[in-house]
Amino acid sequence: MGGVGSASSPTARELVAAGELSLSEGAWDRARERFEAALAQEMSPEGLDGLARALWWLGRPAEAIDARVRAHALFRSTGDVARAVRIALWLVHEYSAVHGNEPAADGWLARAEHLLTDRDYVPERGYLDLAKAERCLDPAVAAGHAEAALMLARRLADPDLELAALSRLGLVQITLGQVDEGLGHLDQAMAAATGEDAVTFEAVAQTCCSLVLACDLAGDDDRVRQWSKVMEGYVHRHNELPLLTFCPTCEADLLSSGVETEAELVHALAELASTGQRSRCVDPAVRLSQLRMAQGRIEEAEEVLLGYGGSPTAVRADAVIRLARGEAAAAVALLDRQLSLISRSGLLAVPLLALLAEAKLVNGDNGGAGATAAELESIAAQTGNARVAAVAAAAAGRVALDAEAPEAIELLGRGAELFGRLRMPYEEARTRLELAKALRSREGVLAVVEAQSALKAFERLGARNESDRAAALLRDLGVRGRTGPKDVALLTVREQEVLTLLAQGLTNREIGSRLFLSAKTIEHHVGAILRKLGVKTRTEAATVRARGNE
Repeated sequence: MGGVGSASSPTARELVAAGELSLSEGAWDRARERFEAALAQEMSPEGLDGLARALWWLGRPAEAIDARVRAHALFRSTGDVARAVRIALWLVHEYSAVHGNEPAADGWLARAEHLLTDRDYVPERGYLDLAKAERCLDPAVAAGHAEAALMLARRLADPDLELAALSRLGLVQITLGQVDEGLGHLDQAMAAATGEDAVTFEAVAQTCCSLVLACDLAGDDDRVRQWSKVMEGYVHRHNELPLLTFCPTCEADLLSSGVETEAELVHALAELASTGQRSRCVDPAVRLSQLRMAQGRIEEAEEVLLGYGGSPTAVRADAVIRLARGEAAAAVALLDRQLSLISRSGLLAVPLLALLAEAKLVNGDNGGAGATAAELESIAAQTGNARVAAVAAAAAGRVALDAEAPEAIELLGRGAELFGRLRMPYEEARTRLELAKALRSREGVLAVVEAQSALKAFERLGARNESDRAAALLRDLGVRGRTGPKDVALLTVREQEVLTLLAQGLTNREIGSRLFLSAKTIEHHVGAILRKLGVKTRTEAATVRARGNE
């Protein structure tokens, strides 16, 4: 290469522009290299800010903060107040959410507000409102800040600000108990984000993070499953963009297969332990515990949850473990205590009340379980919420089943139908399995049909524990549920194509080349194949396919 500015050597400004292009393409490492090359020639706020963004995507938040602090000072010195404010507000979030450094977050918030004196109708004013909403202890006041940001975003036609405002407003509404409204705003934000409205990938990624956190608060795991399908399409359209690497929990929830999810979560826990940082949304320990419970690994689920308490999801996970261990009284106590911290008549209480009803049944308290089911029915009647109506019907049905009451069949059937309409496959399958138990002594043929339906759904979802329960019930009914690995027919057309090439001994990269897909996409498909077939290795999967061709 020639000297700086020669025909063969790009200038610092050209390298910064190339780095920005790499960021817009999701090529984080290439962006980092270009910004570093630019800064080696000339120290500039644009180069430092670009480098910080690349480092953030690459999972190096401490280095990103250092670069952005330096960029902030340079933007201030050049009079670029808008970019200085953006950086200050980014630092507010990073210091608070990831590092738990509240004094630093407060300091940067005050600095940003000072810089915005006499600047009202600019996007940065909206981001300031969102920062205040995030740090506000009063959810009603926080909602006001989020609504102000949303109004400004729409007045300025700023899509990224609108996504951020919709997400924050949705989260605040959920904490206020306005769950349907909150989730509706998150759905709108996700639709805009995955519909290519966002200007930056950061806006899309933060919207995903907000969705995962919102669904965790609301106990709506099925919503995450539904959006994960949309996100897979978005990522594929952008050349398998590594969009969620900044938050391992989001990546595990929205983009990973069952096999990959566990590795992602274990890695995330190790990273947090080594750096002393906080999780950006749902703690990966809770997700890993839930995953291992679904796999029937109770001791490991309990072990990973030690030291992670307080959040509603952590309490629910702990209660599920207690129930599996036969410690129903402890589960009831945990859930009652958590419910005492929130309104029992609000939508946020629904997932806790549903689990409490089950715990009381296991504890032999049918009357108490009936009273809890009645609380759910009251919330359903007051809100007109279809999801709560389904939960309430299923809970009342379980109480009736426990008491051997004839209305169990009607209640469980109604719950299963409602869950089906709402496209909540896991809850529908659980309720159909209970319905099969209720039908066992009266309608044996229908009991088999419902149990088989539940088994197929659990196997598609990779819910191993529940699959085993459904298979056991089918055996009790005199029907073979399953023996050994599952059927290749469970696979999608694409997964069967991947399995065919896998059985030929091809690597993920070689399979991807044949199917014109990336190795990462093939990795996702292989994980799904192993999960659906109930096997652990590629060799076992190939054997299942060979048996299917016999």
